[in-house]
Amino acid sequence: MRRCDICGKGSQHGNRVSKTYHHTRHVWLPNLHKVKADFGDGGARRINVCTQCLRSGFVVKKVHVPKEARN
Repeated sequence: MRRCDICGKGSQHGNRVSKTYHHTRHVWLPNLHKVKADFGDGGARRINVCTQCLRSGFVVKKVHVPKEARN
């Protein structure tokens, strides 16, 4: 199941209602991104994060720095 590793947001189920009031089942999925996150202790790993957590600053993205730029 698709689920955010930070807030736990997952899929929601319900009915899609047409103009003529016909009901069909529908599943809404969260907008998830695989992000390499920095955890502050020097370690980083890939996690699934919803865009709301990403925009709110709950996750610090790990930034790749080339070896030439380190010196």
